[in-house]
Amino acid sequence: MSAAHGKVIAVDLIVVAAVGLLAGVINTVAGAGALLTFPVFLALGMSPLQANVANCIGVVPGNVASMVTFRKELATQKPLLRKVMLSAAIGSLLGGLVLFVLPERVFTYLVPALLGIGAVLVLIQPLVAKKLRSAKTHRGPIKSLVFGTSVYGGYFGTGIGVIFFAVLGLFAKGTTHQLNAVKVVLQGIANGVAGVLFCFIAPVPWPQTLVFGAMTMIAGPIGAYLSRKIPPAPLRYIIGTLGLVAAVRLAIA
Repeated sequence: MSAAHGKVIAVDLIVVAAVGLLAGVINTVAGAGALLTFPVFLALGMSPLQANVANCIGVVPGNVASMVTFRKELATQKPLLRKVMLSAAIGSLLGGLVLFVLPERVFTYLVPALLGIGAVLVLIQPLVAKKLRSAKTHRGPIKSLVFGTSVYGGYFGTGIGVIFFAVLGLFAKGTTHQLNAVKVVLQGIANGVAGVLFCFIAPVPWPQTLVFGAMTMIAGPIGAYLSRKIPPAPLRYIIGTLGLVAAVRLAIA
């Protein structure tokens, strides 16, 4: 390996570390960190499939670290977690398998649309949250919705935290912080199951993924702390807009 090539790799890892720290915080606060990291990974030369795999595996340490920080909020949500955890695991496994059953060109073709959907979900979440606060019922097919969300998460995953939070807000009982904590657990399960699968069958860019994972692990508790202190809406607007820009650029490339 030439010195110039080594410098390029070092710069790439520094960029991944910086973006990973920021995305780890965002993922816990707003559930949309992949909207930031996915375009960056593409800019660093990864294929769409590699960027997706790196995102999925790399966020797991951050999810786990956030769970530990949220243990107080999770203590009251054990019945809900027991109800939906298996659905999240099975759905994610199915989504991950679909990703590799279909040709890679199908995924590459769908990426702009999926990225755009994730961005729109982030942008409209404040409106969804307002609607959910006025809802009078908390009944519904929560296991089926968690399963469906996890299938999407195993296949692509951008915006999965936003969808989980919307489902929980409509069909589960708890404070905003408690439901955000449950969202983090479901993200961890979905990403973890798909991530284990990808370790065996996917082209994992390991240097970048490991650096990314280490930074999300550091960032997870920071994001959990900040989620109790700052309003997430402005952050959602910024990330959602960046995601839409990235989706449009990929669509016209």
